[in-house]
Amino acid sequence: MIYGTQFDPDNNVVYALVTDAGEPAQAYRIDLAAGTRTKLAGRDDVSMSGFMLEGRNGSPFAVLSFADKPSVQYIKPQSGWAQLHAGLMKSFPGMMVSFSGVSRDNDKVMFRTWSDRDAGSVYIYERAAKKVQKLMDSRPWLPAARMASMKPIAFTARDGGKVYGFYTAPAGPGPHPLVVLPHGGPYEVSDSWGFDEEVQFLASRGYAVLQVNYRGSSGRGESYVQAGWKGWGTKIQDDITDAVKWTIDQKMTDANRICLFGASFGGYSALVQPVLNPGMYKCAIGYVGVYDLPLMRKTDNRNGQSDATERFFARTLGTDDVALGKVSPALRAGDIKVPVMLVHGKDDKTADFNQFKVMEAALKAAGNPAQVMLADGEGHGFVKPENRAEMYRKMEAFLAKYIGPGAK
Repeated sequence: MIYGTQFDPDNNVVYALVTDAGEPAQAYRIDLAAGTRTKLAGRDDVSMSGFMLEGRNGSPFAVLSFADKPSVQYIKPQSGWAQLHAGLMKSFPGMMVSFSGVSRDNDKVMFRTWSDRDAGSVYIYERAAKKVQKLMDSRPWLPAARMASMKPIAFTARDGGKVYGFYTAPAGPGPHPLVVLPHGGPYEVSDSWGFDEEVQFLASRGYAVLQVNYRGSSGRGESYVQAGWKGWGTKIQDDITDAVKWTIDQKMTDANRICLFGASFGGYSALVQPVLNPGMYKCAIGYVGVYDLPLMRKTDNRNGQSDATERFFARTLGTDDVALGKVSPALRAGDIKVPVMLVHGKDDKTADFNQFKVMEAALKAAGNPAQVMLADGEGHGFVKPENRAEMYRKMEAFLAKYIGPGAK
């Protein structure tokens, strides 16, 4: 597979990201006339993400990757553009520098600085005058010094495979109460190092946050993605469980104060984890989640019920409704023994609103009614500031009740 291509002006030399057999993509220089390729940069465990170009339409001078912390590999270290970028990186220690645009005469460069603790700033650099001007700060009311650091982690799962993620600790000594924050997807999506408003919100309230790039996540090659196929309620959940146990073993997490919060597939994980791991968690928050997998196969409308959609589900989810029912929280509600909060938009067309209805009804029938927040006019994730603020206020109170300082 070849992607991310950049051509030299002669249209003979191509710079591309290449993966031959499902391994993480590496960066190559390909000579079309000669039929040869030369590896420029790469890592065995991380897919390269793209190139940085010399000026507006120039050749690549660096290769980027983002699977753990951002990495820049300069493939033309003598290039003036490489030296400019390296100099800016030194001028902003602890930050990533991303070029956003270049003027037609290649003199003015717009760039952005950002990190896990800093939402970012935008600047203009004039190459001829060697002058920098700040244009704006993103979220200037959130000082970086008060934000928490996101630490890349890696561990060996129960089947011997290596799994990756991020752990963000609040201020103060550990072990900390933990919120497990599984990402959505589940496939071809991943969490990445950088400023994450939900992570910082939780850390500011005293919780550590665990994000797991389980098998199925992007950034580690197609084989890593396919290793999670048909693993919604099995291998993927095993990876999340093993990550939690690893943080406990590392004395990073208070084993008696762990909750889950996730959206979409993350909402599914938040509700299925207590089924699979009785006693591990104190509460769970499902946000625009999917809870009944056989129902999802019948009602998913993201792309219409096309043959392509059906084939995708057959490959990645499976077609055995009995097996899927066994890992569907709505069909296992009696095994959910923790307090649950459900949040959903009434106009959600991705995780259909029926998913909320069946989950709420099942929990009520099981004698464990959920705390509920519904929003009119919201779809797959809240957009209106007032609804987002209300959700976070309710989340804060819910988490404090079950894993906060006074929780029992």
